[in-house]
Amino acid sequence: MLKEEYNNTLRDFFRKVPNIDLAYIKSLTNRTGILQHAKFNIPDYHHGYCLDDNSRALLLILMASQELDEPIQDDLISTYLSYIFYSQTESGYFINFMGYDLKFLETIGSEDSIGRTIWSLGYLIGHHKFKKFHAIAKEMFDKAINHVINFKSIRAISYSVLGILYFLNTYPNQQSQLNQINKLLSFLEDEFNAAAEDNWHWFEEIISYDNAIIPLSLLRAGRFFNIERFKNIGIKSAKFLDNILFKNNYLSLIGNENWLAKNSNFSNVGQQPIEVSSIILLNKELFLITSENEYLEKIKLSFLWFLGINDHNYCLFNFENMACYDGLEPYGINGNMGAESNIAFWISYIHVKNVL
Repeated sequence: MLKEEYNNTLRDFFRKVPNIDLAYIKSLTNRTGILQHAKFNIPDYHHGYCLDDNSRALLLILMASQELDEPIQDDLISTYLSYIFYSQTESGYFINFMGYDLKFLETIGSEDSIGRTIWSLGYLIGHHKFKKFHAIAKEMFDKAINHVINFKSIRAISYSVLGILYFLNTYPNQQSQLNQINKLLSFLEDEFNAAAEDNWHWFEEIISYDNAIIPLSLLRAGRFFNIERFKNIGIKSAKFLDNILFKNNYLSLIGNENWLAKNSNFSNVGQQPIEVSSIILLNKELFLITSENEYLEKIKLSFLWFLGINDHNYCLFNFENMACYDGLEPYGINGNMGAESNIAFWISYIHVKNVL
């Protein structure tokens, strides 16, 4: 059972913030897209834009409408989709980084950024209420999807699996996507079997960033196709990850200063909000599969990380700006409030509010 003081903290927060507030997200967004970074609470033009954050922002807006029944924000959906469309090359790949001067800073984006884009586009296509945007989203999705089979990044593959699963909600008999997702799931299964040992139920020799997304993709696929071996790997790896992250009975994230390698210790320095939203989605999926209340408790504990139930006892939510700070650093809170952190916060908010 969650401590009563933790329940009180949650109740107090949702009394103060009873509804999702996207004003700060909008303040980071101009007619081109969402800016990557902020200097404190203003957009930082030095770092320009990226596909990653525009795809994440799109997913946030879609989830707010789908999960909380908020009004569809056509203007924001159009802005983020337009950025994604502009970032796609003739070959179907995407470019990730673009300067404030609207000049691209590379010729091809990372696999992870493309995978996240496929997830967002798939989510849009998979829900009928966004039908007015299906044509452009499907055109981009179809152009990009054949490249996924060559990905090596396990996270990019996991994001892509999530996107294809949503796509199949609308196009359940598209054989090419069924063939692709089977190959991607086999890749994840093979990675787990190759790396896992008795005391290490994971897909790699190191646990690094956005880790929860990997078991989440297998669990969703296992539930979608009713394939037990995918569910089993997802549950085994998710429990392994949760035992690490919640060993102190609150969420202690693996920091980006020093990832967790097999048979070693990890640093909790450099904890990032993006981890929390994925952990919440993972535990929500575990609850849907198992109906075990412990996963509802972990969803709440995860959100409490933002509210000061963390290694440093710092609250990362700024009520004056209705915005989230960028993370926990050695010196304390990172005072900037960038796009990634705020998108992760509000995605977390959406899914916590659904289980309260």
